[in-house]
Amino acid sequence: YTVSKSLSLFLFPEQFSTVTKSIKYQYFLIPKVKVSIKPDQHVFRGETVTLRCDIDGEGVTSWKYSWYKDGSDSVFSDQEHTFSSVTESDAGKYSCYGAERGGSRTSNISDEVTLTVSGEFHYLFINTHKFNILLISDFCISDRPQTVLSVSPQKWLTEGDPVTLICEVKGSSTGWTFSWYTLTASSDNSNHYQLLSDSSRGAGGNYTVSSAALNHTGVYVCTAERGKPAYNTTYSNKQLLWVTGVSPPVYLVISPSRTQHFTLVSLSLSCEDQSNSDRWRVRRYTDNEQLEDCSSSSWGSQTGSKCTISSTVPSHTGVYWCRSESGENYHPVNITVHIGVILESPVHPVTEGDSLTLHCLYPYTSPPILRADFYKDGSLIQSQTTEMIISTVSKSHEGFYYCKHPEKEESPKSWISVRDKLRAVLSVSPQKWLTEGDPVTLICEVKGSSTGWTFSWFTLTASSGNSNHYQLLSDSSRGAGGNYTVSSAALNHTGVYVCRAERGKSVYITTYSNKQPLWVTGVSPPVSLIISPSRTQHFTSVSLSLSCEDQSNSDRWRVRRYTDNEQLEDCSSSLWGSQTGSKCTINSTRTSDTGVYWCQSESGENYHPVNITVQPSHSESQISVLHTLSSVLTVCPYLLVTVVLIFKCCRMRDST
Repeated sequence: YTVSKSLSLFLFPEQFSTVTKSIKYQYFLIPKVKVSIKPDQHVFRGETVTLRCDIDGEGVTSWKYSWYKDGSDSVFSDQEHTFSSVTESDAGKYSCYGAERGGSRTSNISDEVTLTVSGEFHYLFINTHKFNILLISDFCISDRPQTVLSVSPQKWLTEGDPVTLICEVKGSSTGWTFSWYTLTASSDNSNHYQLLSDSSRGAGGNYTVSSAALNHTGVYVCTAERGKPAYNTTYSNKQLLWVTGVSPPVYLVISPSRTQHFTLVSLSLSCEDQSNSDRWRVRRYTDNEQLEDCSSSSWGSQTGSKCTISSTVPSHTGVYWCRSESGENYHPVNITVHIGVILESPVHPVTEGDSLTLHCLYPYTSPPILRADFYKDGSLIQSQTTEMIISTVSKSHEGFYYCKHPEKEESPKSWISVRDKLRAVLSVSPQKWLTEGDPVTLICEVKGSSTGWTFSWFTLTASSGNSNHYQLLSDSSRGAGGNYTVSSAALNHTGVYVCRAERGKSVYITTYSNKQPLWVTGVSPPVSLIISPSRTQHFTSVSLSLSCEDQSNSDRWRVRRYTDNEQLEDCSSSLWGSQTGSKCTINSTRTSDTGVYWCQSESGENYHPVNITVQPSHSESQISVLHTLSSVLTVCPYLLVTVVLIFKCCRMRDST
């Protein structure tokens, strides 16, 4: 490059291009040199570090290498140099240069590459003793690489939520392999780390759980390593994951039943499951990052599955949960112990549609309920009231709540979560239309959850005002496994069925399921539904007669129907028909009259269902088509004129 500049001052223009080509040709023959550092340019004291000099020179079989550090000459002469245990003195800017052994060719000097080494440092710790003695200590801190653990999107999760633990090495990003651990406590409450069985799936710095389960509750840390021999980081900071479910296999029942508590009071925490077993232990993780069991502690006493704290103090603030003998964690609850004003809020998540009541409490007044302001996520929602009531809770009510008294300070914040109302789903196997004697099974399932449910079975009934309600089956208990089976369907099994499920000590009940009808026909039922005209399909706007006729011609029967809009209705108390004796008359049929009709006795037995369809007559269909065509033809001229005007307008604009 320098030669090219100097020559260009003396050569004539016609000679310049030839010389420039020659110089360019020679320039590109000068080998390029590159310095690489493994595992990274930023390393830590004690790591194994390798510097390598690569020369891109064609035709040269052997190079003599020269290394430069911070501009000094030839610190070492191999192509590759390894620091087996790097120190701060090895840090600096490195470059290399090559010369052909036994030849004349040389390379450029490479660009400088900076090696940074983080080492140990010293600081003075000065402590003034209560006896006015000055203590000065010199601590040596090893600045080993530190891993930083974070959680995305959040620590408090609902069963089924996705979550990712993200592990990073502060100040360094390449070449690391990661390991993942949970924090455990031994019998003497000393904490240690247990490697996750599937730790390898977190290689790359992200440990992702696509669908969090209840037993993912716990305290997590990570470490990283790289190089050969392996160089390890310190353990990361601790990160908590708390997973709550709609209905876990065990509940942490707290007495008094709230999440915030006064100091110097007794507090009871019981792990209760459906079998009342003693296999559960109460465990906690406090604000000082200590994991502790109630059964081996000085802060509480464990009897069976119950933990008792005889006198609360602020250091008892933390997350408490139930732990099984096999190490599974369930139902975490965040408990706060506070000296002054506290918020009385529910321990368990509130279900959508339920009501929520909050109070502001103070231990030094009688009664302890204060007139206060209530806040959600920092915004005032109710002022100067003794209780805050939300009559119908929705997802939008989820958030951090606290109360504030103008003179007595404000309470700590409590997170109130809102859970979805689970719905039971009912299906029929093998089919809804049955012949007397056929087997049939009603199958009730809870969407998204399968274990621990107890089921109840109902039939849909209609009152005198045709309002629908559910009547529990007398033998509902035989459907306890989610299947209600009738081995031989009888005529009186005709009806509309729903189911519901519940589980847990603090009973959680689903919504009623979808409706499923069962229609059972027989060879000779005790009553027959006689239809006039005698067919199952009928036109609209005609008269239809439905009579329940038995051998004695009694008037004890009523016509009932279940329409396509899932409404159960009696003819005797309706606007759609009129009942006289055992006969129901529909004066003018409509398509909404489509449905299943049957006879019901005074005692509630259902017989002889018939599926009736009402559809428009052919003439009505023609009228409807003609009406549509006439509407289109009426609109068409206006559309045509509009298109012509737009076209003319565009032509005029183009000409202009």
